[in-house]
This record gives sequence, C-alpha cells and structure tokens, in this order.
Amino acid sequence: MPKFLQTRDIEFFKGIARELVDDVVQNTIVLFKINLNETKINLYGESVNKTWHAGVELYALLQKDAEISIYEGFGPDTTQNITFKVDRFMCEEKNTYPEIGDVIYFDGSYYEIGNTNEVQFVGGQPYNNFSIVCETFMVSKSNLNIEERVK
Repeated sequence: MPKFLQTRDIEFFKGIARELVDDVVQNTIVLFKINLNETKINLYGESVNKTWHAGVELYALLQKDAEISIYEGFGPDTTQNITFKVDRFMCEEKNTYPEIGDVIYFDGSYYEIGNTNEVQFVGGQPYNNFSIVCETFMVSKSNLNIEERVK
C-alpha cells in the first residue's frame, strides 16, 4: 500500500465515483452475455444464431465517436464506436463481467464488445482498479437474435 493511500481513502473514492456515475450521470446500459450452454457452434468455433442470458442493467461513463454512414449500393449502413466504462465493484455485486463478444444495449442500439481492459488504477496500484473499459462497435439488431422479431 502506498504511504499516503489508506483503505478509508479507497472507500471514499469508491463512494464518490459510484454517486457521480449512478446518481448524477445516469447513463444506463444493459449487458447481454452469450449463453454458451445453448449456443450451437460450428467446426470453426463460430455461431450464426447466438442465444443470450437475460440482460443486466448497469451504469456507465461513455465516450462516443461520431456516427458514420456508409453507402454501398444497398442503402445507407450506419456504424459507430463507443467506449463504455463500468464500475468493476458493481459488476462484482451483480455477478457479471463484460467480455469480448458480449453485447451492450444503449440508446436504442446494440454494441458488441471488441476489447476490454482494466487500467484505472488508484495510487498506481493494480489491486486498486475501479473500472472495466469496454471498446465496442455498433452491430445490426437482425444479426443478434436478442429481440423477438415482428412477424
């Protein structure tokens, strides 16, 4: 433990961070994890029809890139990247952990996690890590099989 950083300081930082993100910022996301027991994979370890566990609601800080529209002859296709930062302690309390391949629902769109890291160290100490940073990209709803389709 660093000389001037004590357990009560860490708990104070944790309380302030949670109050700020949960009560002031209030960006609500829903994390969907792949249900590995029911998702069938092919010879290459890929799956066309993934199944998902029920979504878990979390609060997050986010950094959005601008939406980009691509025209390829079949109409416009919109893409966007968002970096979500979720409270590691809240994930532990809700018994969930964002991983590559999981999907985040935010603001009417779905974003697949392409990378995660934990680099927000308090006092420069890896065991005082506060957040999980998820780098995501927008995916089409029709490819996910999360929402029930209207027939």
